[in-house]
Amino acid sequence: MDMETARSLMEEAKTGFLATTDGSRPSVRPMGGWKWVNDELWLATGRDSAKVADIEATGRAEICFMVPDFRHVRIAGPCRISTDQADKSRLFEMLPILANYMAGPEDPKFVVLRLEPDSIRVMGGDDMAYVEVLGGEGG
Repeated sequence: MDMETARSLMEEAKTGFLATTDGSRPSVRPMGGWKWVNDELWLATGRDSAKVADIEATGRAEICFMVPDFRHVRIAGPCRISTDQADKSRLFEMLPILANYMAGPEDPKFVVLRLEPDSIRVMGGDDMAYVEVLGGEGG
């Protein structure tokens, strides 16, 4: 399996589940506003969300995309919050549906989570074993 398989599973699943922690309390949230930008996974969210506070506290996140037959991809790594207008405009243009949730790319409540994977694992075979696409942390 390779990155093409991982991206295909993500597209099929559509929604990923983002895991963060504040250091003591883990949280998982559905995320539909995402796109790959070069080697980073960019996600749209609101500035005041708890996930932003968690990422500010720990600097890491993991997201899992799963389809009904249990094939899935897990992507983990350092994550940062971007308020850069160019980043916001780029993601807003890539995801027109964001107009239903944000006033526009200039909306101060809109931020971009930039996840830089250091681990990408795909479970997609009959043996239910992970294949490391990137990294090798396990787990």
